[in-house]
Amino acid sequence: MHQPPPWVLDGSERLTLEGFLESFGEAWARTERRFLKLECWQSYREADGVRSQEAFQAGDAALARRLLEEEAMGDQPLRDEVEARNLEFTRVRLLAYPLTGYLHYEMMNYEVRSRLGEHIEFFIPPSPVESYFDFLLFDSHTALIHDYGAGPVGYQVGGWLTHDAKALQALADIATDLRARGEQVRPLEGISDTSRA
Repeated sequence: MHQPPPWVLDGSERLTLEGFLESFGEAWARTERRFLKLECWQSYREADGVRSQEAFQAGDAALARRLLEEEAMGDQPLRDEVEARNLEFTRVRLLAYPLTGYLHYEMMNYEVRSRLGEHIEFFIPPSPVESYFDFLLFDSHTALIHDYGAGPVGYQVGGWLTHDAKALQALADIATDLRARGEQVRPLEGISDTSRA
């Protein structure tokens, strides 16, 4: 489920979670034009202590929303940097219906972040969502591929780093194909009033 294929891992460097975060910082500093994140798992387990997710799981959507607002404001320096550096910063989010409980929570997060200026695109992919995998693409110089384990809920344990030109082009082509052949949807327009509480 959502496992990266061998072609993208050939010649890549295996990373621990700490190494993934360090490589992110290095790649981000070199990025001049575009950052793209593909998210495909329908359920993720956030790091321990994410209060907004805990509140949502406890049934308190209003508290979850307030906490998501606080968490999003903590990322304001990143949004300011994206604007100052004139970067294209896009999250491409794949959906399968019916939405999981996790995605009901995430839709509140996406709505908050969209309102603050983050660019998020939603697609129902042309192939089964399980055939896709999460990755980050930095211009055409670096990609980080997430390792979320065997599932069914994604929990990041590390990943892979690649600079291979063919792999980088193939990853960019995945995003292009999703935009061309996937069904673009606007789920934020359908967030229920209880989620907006």
